[in-house]
Amino acid sequence: MRTLVSSGFTTVDVLMNDVMRVSPGGTATNVARALQSLGWDAQLVGTVGTDPAGQFLRSELETEGVGVQHLRNDDDWTTPVVLQMEYRGDHVWRFRCPICATAFAKHRPTPHEIARTMVRDCATPDVFFFDRVSLFTLTLAEEWSRKGSFVVFEPATLGRVQLFDRAIKIAHMVKFSSERAPAFKERLSAESTATLVETLGADGAQVRLAGQQTWKHYAPQPVIDKVDSAGAGDWTTAGLLDQLVVSSGEEVTVNPESIARAVTNGQSLGALACSWEGVYPKEPVKLDGDDFERFACPRVIRESSNSEVEYLPQESRLTVSA
Repeated sequence: MRTLVSSGFTTVDVLMNDVMRVSPGGTATNVARALQSLGWDAQLVGTVGTDPAGQFLRSELETEGVGVQHLRNDDDWTTPVVLQMEYRGDHVWRFRCPICATAFAKHRPTPHEIARTMVRDCATPDVFFFDRVSLFTLTLAEEWSRKGSFVVFEPATLGRVQLFDRAIKIAHMVKFSSERAPAFKERLSAESTATLVETLGADGAQVRLAGQQTWKHYAPQPVIDKVDSAGAGDWTTAGLLDQLVVSSGEEVTVNPESIARAVTNGQSLGALACSWEGVYPKEPVKLDGDDFERFACPRVIRESSNSEVEYLPQESRLTVSA
């Protein structure tokens, strides 16, 4: 079985429509969930809180079969929450509580000292994926790259230049969207020797193979019955890797033929992901306003931090087949 370790942005997504619903989210989480559903042994590593959102994340992922042995729940952490709201026929992300208007917690990297213990305790994965640069993720990337892992970096922004430069020099593949590219594409093109995959939304994708200077364009795959594009990018990543990594333990070959197949598969899954609401084809858990306050409102979480809080009543879980 092909193996993945994923680390980076790990959140709870809150879908704000007629009813309020919650689901595991964040790029690192979404890629792990997607590949697990495609038959991989996928693990999510990092740190979230012991707050209700962090408890919910661990429980949901564990139920789905995503490995959480090295996902730490820490009393000193607050789990990030992101709101997904309808906007002009698609979605927009918001980062403040709809009840108290306080900003939700941002991503906080795991202490880098923990990375070496993790490398020692975990089997070397076929793929290490990360979307946030920190000493923790860079240590994992460097150590596992030396041991034969295929390292994939998906930057969201430039961040600290020195760490970004280390990341793009370690990675075998850097995948990013044209929407985020202005923050770092010039530096990426000049400094990286990795294969670069840029998704262009409705215009398809373009690829620059490692060691080359020219880009090749790939036409998009058709989207049928578009509902929501929130998960398109993460499913594109999953589809790329699912096609590119042939079998566990084999060296990943990236050449014009293999990348063409991978991009086509990735875009096909990305297009399919537009046919359901949210990132994952599973009905999120419903919450009413009072439940949300106890679950994610920063003010309420602070006030109740010294008391035990049940993350969600078991009977409120609603699931459907993917």
